[in-house]
Amino acid sequence: MRSGKHYLVTELCRKLGIEPHILRYWEKEFDIKPIRNSAGRRIYNEAQLERLQLIKHLVRTEKLTVAGARRQLAKMSSQPSESASADHRQTLLWLKRELLTIKAQIEASPGH
Repeated sequence: MRSGKHYLVTELCRKLGIEPHILRYWEKEFDIKPIRNSAGRRIYNEAQLERLQLIKHLVRTEKLTVAGARRQLAKMSSQPSESASADHRQTLLWLKRELLTIKAQIEASPGH
């Protein structure tokens, strides 16, 4: 269930394309602290989703180890704005490639 820009584990994992045990591991390794609802379920905000998308990109696409991804995230957060802009461009280029891939898959699907 989603209320505003908040996600439960199931929805977040579906958006990220990962299993819940990977999410729990990344929470621990990258110090991601979701809030919990009254039933004790973890709730993630949009910023946490974006951070997890970046982690997934670093680990799965860039093939960094968890330690390497942590170093890259630390480097990205401490960079001067010009370097950060270059990283943002890289991220945007990656997102563009991903969207083009999805578009091609949709267009190639039967019934489209």
